[in-house]
Amino acid sequence: MKKFLIMAAALTVLPPVAIAQIQPQAQLTAPAPQMAAFTDPRSVPADLARIDASMNSTVSFSGRFAQYAADGSFAQGQVYIKRPGKLRFEYDAPNPLLIVSDGVTLTQQDKALETIDRVPLSATPLNYFLKENINLANDTEVIGLQKTYNEWRVTARDGSGEMDGAITMVFDANTLALKEWVIADSFGGETRVLLSELKYNERINPRLFVLRDESRRDRRR
Repeated sequence: MKKFLIMAAALTVLPPVAIAQIQPQAQLTAPAPQMAAFTDPRSVPADLARIDASMNSTVSFSGRFAQYAADGSFAQGQVYIKRPGKLRFEYDAPNPLLIVSDGVTLTQQDKALETIDRVPLSATPLNYFLKENINLANDTEVIGLQKTYNEWRVTARDGSGEMDGAITMVFDANTLALKEWVIADSFGGETRVLLSELKYNERINPRLFVLRDESRRDRRR
């Protein structure tokens, strides 16, 4: 179950904002040079308010995602997000995973193993970023906000200490479009997720956020 939570956090801590279009095959950005955790401590509240406004401006989107895992593996697929609380990550074949949140429960289905795991959405970091009103300062512990000419890097973690690791969101400095996010786990590993081909505020079929357990349906017949 802990592995499931780490995977879900790594893949889907996804603020729905105006997001830069990045090709899945693009090279990962180089690690940022060593610098102070906060470039301009005095402007942090105003900077976070700008980011919150950008994230809250989009209710839904769909598009492609590309995932670069800590073990060097690569996966990609289709993503659907609708706030509050709903998401769907469909992995391209041959990856057997499907991750869905119906607004209350986060579910991971492994079609190869024929397993389904569920946790409350509120027990995952996703809850912070799928809220109807996102407020990073109140909902997380922001431990870094680094600004360069090209990008802003905001690093946050669970303020309660119940969830290990941290997320770094990388925004375009001019547009505050989210270019990627990086999940750092407690073992020093990092998973990067990039987004592309996004469509904003279009209608998304609500059935995409319902995961039916076919094995249970079979048993009822």
